[in-house]
Amino acid sequence: MHHPWRVFAGLSDWRLQWAHLPPDVFGLTCHRTKTVTLAEGLTQAERRCTIAHETQHILRGPVPTGGELYEELVINRKVARLLLPSVRRVGHALAFHRADMEGAADDLWVDEPTLHVRLSALAPKERAWMQEQLATIWL
Repeated sequence: MHHPWRVFAGLSDWRLQWAHLPPDVFGLTCHRTKTVTLAEGLTQAERRCTIAHETQHILRGPVPTGGELYEELVINRKVARLLLPSVRRVGHALAFHRADMEGAADDLWVDEPTLHVRLSALAPKERAWMQEQLATIWL
């Protein structure tokens, strides 16, 4: 299991701070000051997903101007795979919760956007298995 807080803790020259951030901004990474800022008031799952996301920004380094959207896409997909490596576990959670994303995300200890990203980037074999799994909830 991926432990994003352990990964961040291993980056000893980086520091974490909390602040009031604009709506829909959960975290920020500043390479110049080696600081990650997380939004106050996040749920446990949001904190876990956000620190994993910001840690990927650290590991990948600064982004050239104009590459921000692509970088966010790459990082979102990487984080979703790190935190949700088992499509079987995702499928079982969705089936158990009768395709309720909020309940499944809660069981999987991620936020809903991370679950959505994982589902949107399934490999063909994963997608086929997921369709088969989800078909069982409608029987």
